[in-house]
Amino acid sequence: MAKKKATTKKAAAKAPPPPSDRVVKSVAKPTLSAHVPTAPKKVKPQYASFRSSRKSLTNPRRVRGGVKLKLKPDEQPSSWVTQRLMRVAEEGAKGEIYREGLEYARAGQTKRFTLDGTLCEGIIQGRSDKPYTTTLALSRFDAEAQEQIVAAMADQVRYAAKLLSGELPSNIEDVFAPLGLRLFPTEPTDITPVCSCPDWTEEEPWCKHTVCLTTILAERLGSEPMDVFGLHGMPGSDLVDALRQKRAVGVQGPGPSPVLAPLVPGVSDAPSAPLEDAIDSFWDVGASLDDLDTPIEPPPVSCVLLRRLGPSPFVGRFPLVGLLQTCYELIGSDMIEAQSDPDSLDDDPNG
Repeated sequence: MAKKKATTKKAAAKAPPPPSDRVVKSVAKPTLSAHVPTAPKKVKPQYASFRSSRKSLTNPRRVRGGVKLKLKPDEQPSSWVTQRLMRVAEEGAKGEIYREGLEYARAGQTKRFTLDGTLCEGIIQGRSDKPYTTTLALSRFDAEAQEQIVAAMADQVRYAAKLLSGELPSNIEDVFAPLGLRLFPTEPTDITPVCSCPDWTEEEPWCKHTVCLTTILAERLGSEPMDVFGLHGMPGSDLVDALRQKRAVGVQGPGPSPVLAPLVPGVSDAPSAPLEDAIDSFWDVGASLDDLDTPIEPPPVSCVLLRRLGPSPFVGRFPLVGLLQTCYELIGSDMIEAQSDPDSLDDDPNG
């Protein structure tokens, strides 16, 4: 009996555990790596080239073929126009900003410079990947102001003569001051600079890019000073034409017709055939020349061109303008007399 109980205990020890025990053991030791999420491994991103393009630069990106300021660091501008605009930029920008803008201009960071109508625009490359767009603008002269300017300049011969020759006198502001106008800016507020860079604000509009463009514009106006009228909405060519017309009408007196008629009745208004239909006879005079009547008559106003120039700038005892006027009138009267009597020229020992 005791031997049977021992055998039973030994068999029970070798018997496998019940199913419930196997399930409990499998739950007690779960595989965590298969069911519980873990943090991903840190992988080094592959953007070495992108990071290098965003690297902070100490110098602006180089520009090939950019517009450069010709003025050297130790050189003073020869034109009073250039000096005035550069002084305005220096007053508007802080010391370090002005120095940087001047270096930008000398290095040729201006990729494109345009002066179109009333707007001066520049594409300026800085330290960023893309260049910035910078503009400068002056106050516009309305139609009434333009008429006043033309009248004031036409009344003063010294201004009219220099402007008609393409020269801008240094005391030109004497014409604009009584009208309450300014031709060239004298204060930073006389210029409206705008830039797309992050440093530009309405409160602080003078960044290094606006300084750069102002110095380029200053040098341009130093060689082409008449362009400043275009920035005010009054192109220099229109001003010259208006001055010529004003002085001519002023000599003649009030009236719609100019002294020098632009059209000759019967000649300039005669219809003409197209050039391709008149190639063979283009250089032939034709029989109609005999029918052309162009009598020589005294002009309605004597010595128009001489009067346009005004009094002679040479001061002396002898009236030069009066002498020239007398010469012109004598020559004109002799030609009129010669037309009425062609034989009179034979009697002239100097003929």
